[in-house]
Amino acid sequence: MTPRRVLLVAALLWCVATVATPLLASLGGVASGAASFLYEFFSRVCHQFDSRSFHIAGHKFAVCIRCFAIYTSFLLGIVFSPLLSRTKIAAIPSSRLLVASLIPMGLDVGLATLGFHDSTAATRLITGFLFGLALSVVLVPILEEVSFSLFQQLLAVLGLGSHVEQDGLLSIGDESPDSNLRNLSSEKNLPHLSNHKPNRTSYATKT
Repeated sequence: MTPRRVLLVAALLWCVATVATPLLASLGGVASGAASFLYEFFSRVCHQFDSRSFHIAGHKFAVCIRCFAIYTSFLLGIVFSPLLSRTKIAAIPSSRLLVASLIPMGLDVGLATLGFHDSTAATRLITGFLFGLALSVVLVPILEEVSFSLFQQLLAVLGLGSHVEQDGLLSIGDESPDSNLRNLSSEKNLPHLSNHKPNRTSYATKT
């Protein structure tokens, strides 16, 4: 399984868990206990305010609207990463892309906190979606590059990646050390071709 598929499965399970939590809570019994565990788990990454969350069957998602938008767009970014890599978005430096995606979200949160703007479900959804998409564009190539580098290092440790070079060294070193020394000494005694000037009789001497 490729690193992108591993990340895809992990992101899919994460998003499914956020939606499954209110469904489990609505069932009651053992399912309600599982929902309580998921609410507690996701509370470490989200404030889970009821007024800022989507609801299913009368129960809120495990994360707020903005977080859910980030996770969902991140998942979609992984799915469509082969297409995104061919667009101009992928050509933007990762630092600029992340900063550009953080600006709308920062303005939405900051202006709402200062009382100049009312953050709505739509603004949370849009700003979170933009950040999650940018995050996937940046992280997926990095993950693939790091995993490939680790795989190459593993091959090198196991000796599977350098056997060709070792074979080449063995073929060069077939001669004994004594023969190599003799070859070197003979090369030193030979005059350099560029400095060697053959004795030629001039035309006047011949005639």
